[in-house]
Amino acid sequence: MKIMSLIKILPLILGGAIVIQARLNKTIAETNGLSTAGMINGVLVAVFAVAVFVLSYCYPAYFPEIIPFQKNKGQSFQWWYFLPGIIGFSLVMIIPLVIMGMGTLPVFLGIIAGQIIVSIFWDAYYDNIPIDSARVIGAVLTFVGAMLVVWKK
Repeated sequence: MKIMSLIKILPLILGGAIVIQARLNKTIAETNGLSTAGMINGVLVAVFAVAVFVLSYCYPAYFPEIIPFQKNKGQSFQWWYFLPGIIGFSLVMIIPLVIMGMGTLPVFLGIIAGQIIVSIFWDAYYDNIPIDSARVIGAVLTFVGAMLVVWKK
């Protein structure tokens, strides 16, 4: 399989993995507490992040250019570097709670809806990809399809 083919299906694979992660975190929360799920997730993320950092720092030629520490870029640390970690931790801790109250499908349809809305505006304002009728119609059709799936009779 060509690398580009794999890259094209990775979002689908990751989307499924996120559902599995949330459901497993919910199960851990029900048996051992949500703080346990958060701790296990956090420790594993830290271990893997340190491993990737150290390996890519020591052997940068084995990694894509974007992965190793960019010591020559001269960028100073920014306060917002904490936001992805805070958001990730919040997702690990909050999604299982919401699933307990609503079920898996409605939660992830809501997440997808939020992702679509933020993505449209992010693309427009930060990546200069215009908001056009095709993107808006696609987003609306996605919302309508999602509502049909979770509609209670």
